[in-house]
Amino acid sequence: MKHLDLQNEFRELIAQLRFQVESASAMGNYDTHKVAEFALCGPFRELYGWTALRNVNSEEVNFPGIDLADDLARVAIQVTGTADLAKIKHTIEVFFDQGLDQKYDRLIIFILTKKQGSYSQSSVDADTNGRFSFSVTKDIWDYQDISAKAASATPQQLRAVVNHLTAYMRGIPVGLADEDIDPPTEPPESLLSNLVELYFPSTLHIAQMSADLLDRHGKRRPGQMRKTISEFNKDLRKPVPSGYVTHGKQIISFLDLTDPGSPFRHLIEPGTSEKHTPEDFLNTEPDRERVFKSLLRSTLQQRLYPEHVRWEHEDRQFIFLPREEDKDQRYIEWRGEKTATRAVFDRKYYKKDPSKILQQKHLSFAVQFLRFDDYWYMSITPSWYFSFGLNFYKSNYAFQSLSWIKRKESNQSVVNHFRFIATWLKTIDEETLFSPESHVVLLSFGNMLTFDGAPSLDDSKWLPISDSSEEEDEVPRRLFDL
Repeated sequence: MKHLDLQNEFRELIAQLRFQVESASAMGNYDTHKVAEFALCGPFRELYGWTALRNVNSEEVNFPGIDLADDLARVAIQVTGTADLAKIKHTIEVFFDQGLDQKYDRLIIFILTKKQGSYSQSSVDADTNGRFSFSVTKDIWDYQDISAKAASATPQQLRAVVNHLTAYMRGIPVGLADEDIDPPTEPPESLLSNLVELYFPSTLHIAQMSADLLDRHGKRRPGQMRKTISEFNKDLRKPVPSGYVTHGKQIISFLDLTDPGSPFRHLIEPGTSEKHTPEDFLNTEPDRERVFKSLLRSTLQQRLYPEHVRWEHEDRQFIFLPREEDKDQRYIEWRGEKTATRAVFDRKYYKKDPSKILQQKHLSFAVQFLRFDDYWYMSITPSWYFSFGLNFYKSNYAFQSLSWIKRKESNQSVVNHFRFIATWLKTIDEETLFSPESHVVLLSFGNMLTFDGAPSLDDSKWLPISDSSEEEDEVPRRLFDL
């Protein structure tokens, strides 16, 4: 039915708006928030009947306290990308300071990303002090609230909303007949992102650090707690896996901290361990997502260590190591469109003195963790790492070598690196699943994320033209053959 098509189109557009706001915020770009104010004004008018709703920032730049207002319906709306309670309270404070409670009977705060699971009504009531009615359950909205309203909208309302969002989100003229728009002559193509699905346990274990550990840490900065734990463990000769983070005076891990065989038992106070779901942990405080992402990274470090993939903290990337120190190459077989073998480590020696290592090249990758609604993804950015010596210290010529590779590699080469790494991560999951040995798998990797229906683009119109003047003799002296 056409009505269902409109609902689906609305859902895609509102999800796209949220995704763009989150992505822009991560990049420190907040212009998208301003566009979102205009993009949402039309849907609010159509769905809620606020026919006089307007963007007050178009009349006065950065109008204090609110962004949208309907003077007839006496409704004011603040549009924000910040979801914490502090932002709610600050908005209400400015609302009162500007005397807007005398002009509007209702204040709505719309969260462009996702609102918290709960807010303190008593804390808000302390600010309103009976002068104004503000409900944390009814007056704080996000995409879920407007989506629920759209589900009961008439086809006429929904068509108008979709047209309005489309005009802002896609820049496509609306109101034209189908025959006035030339369809693309090329079939659509699929786009491959650099994201893979990520899965982790449904339980977090959180415990207070032991008094002995806190005494050892003393007046060091909180960011040095991991160093203190390392020294503490070295003295006691009790190593622990890397899959944990510290937050305040707590240790957090997907591993059971109180298990009789747990390597963490000497680090925590007995009887303080608690179990939480990741969702509850994330929704408690805004800063928790940063802590949780750090836990995912340290857990990935633990997951890849037995696969001879090492975390390089200074360069913020994982590097492939040889399976054995005396091996000069490491190859991994994988299956993309066809079965192939890829070199992930290569060691070269001086020609004049074959006993000395010239340089070592490692395939490497950086990661980021992203949450969209209740789904988690890991972005993978392939690169190269150059080292010397059997301890794989970073080469003094790494920057020169890496710059040369980046100039030479095509987009397709980078895509192939990503596809290999993503496929390899999924393969080690399968190998662990059927391994006769006992393994604790805390992270699991799913499919690569693709987007269908993108317009077909002629690559020759935008890909850079190779420079034939770059001769092979320009290869850095210490960079071996690719």
